[in-house]
Formats: sequence, structure tokens, C-alpha cells
Amino acid sequence: MSFWAYMLHCRGGKFYTGHTDDLERRIGEHQSGLVKGFTSNKLPVELVWSQDFPSRHEALSAERQIKGWSRAKKLALIRGDWDAISRHAKRKNDPSTSSGRTGLEVSAHAIAAMRAAARAAYPREACGLLLGAGGRITDAQPTANLHPSPETHFEIDPQALIGAHRAARAGGPELIGYFHSHPHGPPAPSATDRACAARDGKVWAIIAGDDVRFWIDGEQGFAALPLCLIDG
Repeated sequence: MSFWAYMLHCRGGKFYTGHTDDLERRIGEHQSGLVKGFTSNKLPVELVWSQDFPSRHEALSAERQIKGWSRAKKLALIRGDWDAISRHAKRKNDPSTSSGRTGLEVSAHAIAAMRAAARAAYPREACGLLLGAGGRITDAQPTANLHPSPETHFEIDPQALIGAHRAARAGGPELIGYFHSHPHGPPAPSATDRACAARDGKVWAIIAGDDVRFWIDGEQGFAALPLCLIDG
């Protein structure tokens, strides 16, 4: 069963954000004025953005975070402008980037590299760097896991991080984020991940089996990002 977060454009230029388990029915109710409150007083309304999620919790989380966004950031989400969303996410007092069709692009090569690294490291956690440019992830570079308990934790080799930053300064790919695997858990941030997060706007990819999920480490904590697969 799918759950949806959605955004409506209402009379007067206002936006309304909600979530539902039946998008078509819910939008029809809004357009017919059956949802009493904000939208019934702002007819007509038009669906301008929606995204499906595997759980109600994720859809509700997306709704709550998007409601706190600035108008400019909501417009960027509607356009699918990942660069603009990233810029807004780094500004003070603007909630972190949330789940939604933000335009995060990931190459098939990067996905394959992460899955291969996770299989090779099992039953330990794999880890590495996400590289690319302009919000597009084109490569995933595995690194050594230096944590003393690699079955349940990860620590990226600092020399690999230094090398990535040096390469970026020399005109190479940007360090967009990090990846690691959960050999015995879901592809979602664990309590340890949340405790260690820097809240610096970097993208995290978490692999469990062949399932790869993407998250942004924002000021308000982790928020899910959808995958837009590209060639390469």
C-alpha cells in the first residue's frame, strides 16, 4: 500500500500540503470542497506536487517538513530544482530538505557500486563516498571501514575524505555525501547514525540487501529523498 504527500495551489496563490493513502480520492474531496477548513475556503485548488512513500510515517514526515518551508523552497520542489532546494536547506531558520520529488539524480553505476561494496563487506558494514556535481551523484567510491566494531558501525577512512576534498579543489567531482550498509537492518538511519550525524546538508545512502535509500542530513535531522535513476 502506498501513502502520498502532496501540495495544492489554492486561490490567492497559497499552498496547502497534506498526506493521504488515496491520492485521487483526496484531491477530488479537496476540489469539491468536502475537506472543510483551509482549502474549502480557497477554491479552486490544483495539485502541483505529489510523491508516494512506503509508509504513512514517511508521508506524514514529508508533509510536516514541507509545511515549514519558505515559498521559494516550495516552488523549487514543484519545479524539481534540486540545486535550489539544497541552497535553501543550508540557510538558517529554513527546515532541512525533506522527502519529495526533488530531482536528486543518481547514476546506475553508483547504485551498482554501492550494492557491490555491501555484498563484499557482508557481514560487516560497507562505507564510502558519494561523488558528483550539482546534486547529481555519478559515482560511489568504497573506502575502508576503520571502526573497531565494523559489524554494527562504520567509520570512513579520513585519508579518503582528505583525498576527495583535494580532488574537488583541483577540479574533480564534488563530495556530495556518504554511503554505508546495514547488513542486518533496514535502509534507514539508525539511532547511531542519528547520533553521529553532522546535520551539514550532505546526502547519505544506506544499503540493505539490494535496497538503496537516500537521506539528507539537514538541520532538523534526516529526511528521506527519492531516487531518480540516470544512465551512467
